[in-house]
Amino acid sequence: MKDFIEQVLKVTTSTITLAEGSAYHALNSFHNHQEIELIYVRSGEGTFSIGHTSKRISSGTMILIGTNIPHMFKFESNRYYDYAMKHAKKLVPLQLLTLHFDPYKMGNDFLTLPENIVIRNLLEKAKKGILIPEHTKLAVIEYLKKIESSLHYEQLPLVLQLLNRIGVCEEIVGLSAYNEKKPFKKIDETRLTMVYLYTMDNFYKEIKLEQIANVIHMVPNAFCHYFKSRTGRTYFDFLIAVRIEHACKLLRESNDSVTSVCHDSGFSNLSNFNRYFKLQTGKSPLEYRRSFRN
Repeated sequence: MKDFIEQVLKVTTSTITLAEGSAYHALNSFHNHQEIELIYVRSGEGTFSIGHTSKRISSGTMILIGTNIPHMFKFESNRYYDYAMKHAKKLVPLQLLTLHFDPYKMGNDFLTLPENIVIRNLLEKAKKGILIPEHTKLAVIEYLKKIESSLHYEQLPLVLQLLNRIGVCEEIVGLSAYNEKKPFKKIDETRLTMVYLYTMDNFYKEIKLEQIANVIHMVPNAFCHYFKSRTGRTYFDFLIAVRIEHACKLLRESNDSVTSVCHDSGFSNLSNFNRYFKLQTGKSPLEYRRSFRN
């Protein structure tokens, strides 16, 4: 695993690393590691990608990621403008708390012990990424505080208690619905990083198939087959999901009209926007805005 950048190590043992700081350890790229990763976004905004899913995240988000699962965080330290460069935003500083834990350093049989069934099941769910709900998140934060202030021999039991606390929660939400059939190779991580970053930087504009295929030096047909084989869905399904995520953010945070949100999110047709929005969220844009604010 790469060295931490602009981070302060709070705890470091042979199995545990707890760090806080203003930057993520892997800058805008798909990566994986044997350690389980728990990340708490104290402050900041960005996009989390795992499998075929990219999700907007903001202050207060807590996510658990399983071992050797390719994932990517694209954090934005400056929020003076949104992607469409129209709405003034104040600076939202990035502050992260990140826990890495390697259960396999305790031996291959550790997770097979009957008393570790909750953790074992949790790690299986974490292969898709887990969004930690609010009441469980508060309990996890208290465990993280205890781990930081405890003696070394007390920290490992606390980490196991933390994982069991998440594991017994019945409301944890998986972030990706796709079961990876082909594990990512290094070339896949590089290519998908380029595709995802280009998409996140340009989704509010028209993106033609030839353009996005050229990003990773493929012809369109080969690109379509490649992207679907690695992510489980078409590129344009992914692009629509990214646009709807951004539209949700604008509906939550601004008073812009639905027509304005539609165009600022990359849709040229209002009826298509309304249709795709309802397919993804189950609500119309106005219903979503009202339900969120209520």
